[in-house]
Amino acid sequence: MSTLVQNPDYAEEGEHQPLQFKLYDQWDDEDDLWIKHRLEALVNQQITPEQLALDMDHRITALTRRNRDDGVEPQRAEQFIGPFFQALTKMCSAFPPYHAGQNQLIALVKALNALPRHVIPEGLSPAQLEEKPWITTTLWSFDNSYQEGNWKACAEAFDFEHVYIWAPYRIRNYDSAMARLTCAGLINCAFLSSLRFILPTNKEYPDLTKRPIDGPNKIGNNLVGAAQWILGPEECRYAYTECQKVERVGVRQRKLWSREHWAEWKRQFAFVAGDERFAQKYRSVAAQAHHQMITCEQEEELRQDV
Repeated sequence: MSTLVQNPDYAEEGEHQPLQFKLYDQWDDEDDLWIKHRLEALVNQQITPEQLALDMDHRITALTRRNRDDGVEPQRAEQFIGPFFQALTKMCSAFPPYHAGQNQLIALVKALNALPRHVIPEGLSPAQLEEKPWITTTLWSFDNSYQEGNWKACAEAFDFEHVYIWAPYRIRNYDSAMARLTCAGLINCAFLSSLRFILPTNKEYPDLTKRPIDGPNKIGNNLVGAAQWILGPEECRYAYTECQKVERVGVRQRKLWSREHWAEWKRQFAFVAGDERFAQKYRSVAAQAHHQMITCEQEEELRQDV
């Protein structure tokens, strides 16, 4: 039996149902487990995003307090924030687009961002820094324009996890979560979007004449992930707005949005939708995405005419 058939990540049920969480690691410590247990409770509707946001805020504030009641040296803020983002990214690949579990994860980041801003020490004392003042960080300033969507390197956590995601449904789920967080102005994951992979200039784009069998499947799987940045009206408006700001970007830049790329993505969706070499499931998604792009353009024209 094929290994892919045995792997639950490739089962057809993954189209509409959550995949395995793959959340826990053998080296998890007390803080890791505190975070992961509560993320599971969150997606299982056992705790609200608002309550978990408050619990997290209280815990990290207590852990980094300079004069802890228990006499223990304060932890560095990164010892809690880093594992949180790593656990969050693992969960993001498990849930289909707009599944209740994914909604809870997005709502958690929004709830953290909505908390009153306050400063905590990073955890290194002035003595450790040669008598310099305490270094501090401000919780939880995701939408601070100065951070450019990468507060405490949260976008880099998505980049780290991205390399371990190969199954098509996980790619789709990950793209969907990243698109929603990006469009909400919280975590800018655009540089990881599968929209990159459906550009013919990308090294991952196969030559269909040389790869007539697996080539259409590779493009199709990447296209389904890419479509998550287009299919939703909010996501599509965001992509369109960002693309209108610049004509083109360099191939090796992390920047994604440009008018040139928007036009090419629309061509690619139209191409796949009308080419019989692609499976119907890919052609259907491509047709929907192409239609959404045209609708978005028409709506923008109407707004400008008003």
